[in-house]
Amino acid sequence: MKKIISSFFIFLAIQCFAFSNVYDSPQNLDIILVKLPELKSIKCKFKQEKYLKNISKPIISSGDFEFVKNKGVYFTTTYPIQAQTNYTNKNYKQINEIINAISSKKYSKIEKEFDFYYEDKKSDWILGICPKSKSQSAEFISYITLSGQDYINKIEIKQTNGNKIILWLTK
Repeated sequence: MKKIISSFFIFLAIQCFAFSNVYDSPQNLDIILVKLPELKSIKCKFKQEKYLKNISKPIISSGDFEFVKNKGVYFTTTYPIQAQTNYTNKNYKQINEIINAISSKKYSKIEKEFDFYYEDKKSDWILGICPKSKSQSAEFISYITLSGQDYINKIEIKQTNGNKIILWLTK
C-alpha cells in the first residue's frame, strides 16, 4: 500500500513539474545572461497558429523564416497565400528591439519595459517576458514566451485583446 501511495505522489510531482509555468519563476537578468545562449542569424521553416478572440479555430500559415542578427526578422509566407513580412529597424520597432536584445544579450533597451522569467528544462530553456504594468507595452502585450535550445524554436505572444500567436521554427 505504501508503494502505491508513494508512486502516486511521485507521479503527481512529475506531472506538476512537467506542467510548471515559466511565469512562476521570476529571474534576475544576470542569471538569464549566463544561461541563455547567444542567438545567431538563422534561416528555417515556420508554422504559425493565430488564435483570434472571436474565432473558434486558429488561422494557420507557414513558410520561410529568417532572422538576421542586428537587422531584423523576415517571413515569407507560402501557405495559405504568398506574402512577405519583415520586422526591421524601420517597421515593428518594438518587436525588433525585443528580438535583437535577446539575441545579443543586450537587455538594457527593454529592461525598463519588461519583467523577465526563466526556466531550464533538460536541454531546453524557456524565457518569459511580461510588460511592467505602467509600460507602453502593457497596452498591447500580455506576455511573450520564447523557448529553444541553441536557437529559438517556439515563440508565443499573448495580446491584451485576447488574441494569441504561436510560432514554431524548425531547421
